[in-house]
Amino acid sequence: MDNSDSLQLLKTIEGHSGAIYDIIHAEGFLFSASADRFVAQWNPSTGEQTNFAVQLERASYNVAYAPEDQLLVIGTNNGGIHVVDIKSREEKRLLSQHKFAVFSLTYCPHKEIFYSGDKEGYLCVWKSKTFELLITLPFNCGKIRDISISEKGEFIAICGQDGIIRILETEFFNVIHEFKAHKDGVNCAIFNEEILYTGGKDAHIKKWNWRKEELLLNIPAHNYAVYDLALLNNKEVLISVSFDKSIKVWNANDISIKERVEFKNKGHRHTVNRIAKIDDHKFATVSDDRKIKIWSLIN
Repeated sequence: MDNSDSLQLLKTIEGHSGAIYDIIHAEGFLFSASADRFVAQWNPSTGEQTNFAVQLERASYNVAYAPEDQLLVIGTNNGGIHVVDIKSREEKRLLSQHKFAVFSLTYCPHKEIFYSGDKEGYLCVWKSKTFELLITLPFNCGKIRDISISEKGEFIAICGQDGIIRILETEFFNVIHEFKAHKDGVNCAIFNEEILYTGGKDAHIKKWNWRKEELLLNIPAHNYAVYDLALLNNKEVLISVSFDKSIKVWNANDISIKERVEFKNKGHRHTVNRIAKIDDHKFATVSDDRKIKIWSLIN
């Protein structure tokens, strides 16, 4: 095991033969989506790959999971969304509403709804039980890079390539707030009640009161685009990953830096794409270097 001031590297997992674009933690396992056209399942405690894997005809950029029905949902670069029952290992549905690459996919357990967003700015809302398409909304915002869900599922934040954050209520899916967040595109967002953290292509992390559309903090956080954010340690710690190959640990309150992890201190060799929160102190990161790394906060 390797220690830095704030993070301990618990494991490095290898197995994919292509860049890893997304990772989630569900049912005690990690699921990763890769350019090698496989979605694989891993045991985070042992670092071993399980015997569950999905082989696709196209690369997958994202995965989501509905625990009630044990359904893994996989978005691909041609717009297809595969719905796989992990118990029977059968594909239940292939959703073809999107005509362009699916860049964001997330599940809301409170509403039992999946949200998907594509390259051309279309948002789709799906019932997880039936996969009925509830609504399609065209935002004309370029790629929807992320769809962040509030703690109880009442709101979602749409991260657009046009740099605008759109907050929707999830009863009728009306836009209730809309504001320019980043100059060159919003890549990620995460709610903390009335606070919203955003990460942009401009390499900044911003902290907002989204209800007031008020910018509270604006931090030049990385050398290049911020790709993902996560809150840990009772939401006191913010984790960011970036195109600049680094992982950073921040004090969430004032976004002051606690730790920077690079390749030289056991980080990734290439772009770090996503974070999967395992518990309140552990998380996994994935990279174009084809590796999964599992970390623990140590202070």
